Amino acid sequence: MPVTVVNALPVPYRIVGNQKKTVNKVTCSTVYVSEGELLTPAQLGLNAVEYADCNVLASNGVEATPVTSASYVPATGKLKLTNGKTAAELAAGVATATVVVQVEAYGN
Repeated sequence: MPVTVVNALPVPYRIVGNQKKTVNKVTCSTVYVSEGELLTPAQLGLNAVEYADCNVLASNGVEATPVTSASYVPATGKLKLTNGKTAAELAAGVATATVVVQVEAYGN
């Protein structure tokens, strides 16, 4: 199941300098996939993403593999989650249905 994206702003985007800024709450799929969750610029309301800031709003609650941080890689269009105990990327197959990440994306 793919990620679910919901706009967190009262408008689709804001203009910041010469870029658009979108703020979205992204709920991850049921289980984490290797190399990260696919999250396209279009899902974020942009044609292209230059960079993004991510904050974990809700974790998975799994004690052995808690999600404590996230990052978005514009080159691949992937949202990567980090295991809080090992500081490495979350392993494929870990339950992530309750993980919610706020993504502030900048681009055009």
